[in-house]
Amino acid sequence: MYKLFYDDTKEEIYQIDPEGKKTVLADSFPSKPEYSPDKRKAIYISPLEWECPGSLYLYDLENGHISELVTPDENQNIPKYAIWLDNKTIALIIGFGAGTTQIGGNVYTINTNEIELKQVTNYSREIQITKLELKHNSLELMGIKYNDDTFNEFVAFNDKIPLDKIN
Repeated sequence: MYKLFYDDTKEEIYQIDPEGKKTVLADSFPSKPEYSPDKRKAIYISPLEWECPGSLYLYDLENGHISELVTPDENQNIPKYAIWLDNKTIALIIGFGAGTTQIGGNVYTINTNEIELKQVTNYSREIQITKLELKHNSLELMGIKYNDDTFNEFVAFNDKIPLDKIN
């Protein structure tokens, strides 16, 4: 099995092969890897930096293979946050990658076997989901809701989606 090591100081991900050889896997401000429940796969976004178009990557810890799952689209929408729902399903936030008001986005899922992206939420731009958590058979959505026309003032926004409504 391969291993991943995230260096907080250098903001890099290293791959450690079965023989112990360490090589840089991602050095452009990647997110910390998130491991699947069975610990056979990992996901990360690289780069994950303000106004830098990043992609969501899938890393297979059994064979060291990397797949680019979600790339920036023609409208500059990028993956911003991702977690595992189960061993084959990822929930992620995709939103506009430029500017200061669209700090999050809407929620999507992607099946790693079929590489099929599905939109889960369709909030207006006033609602920006910025974090996801898996809790008690539901997906907890956290973010902000702008409450003025200039997108300067906001309040906390929370929502919950039962997992059986997602898959």
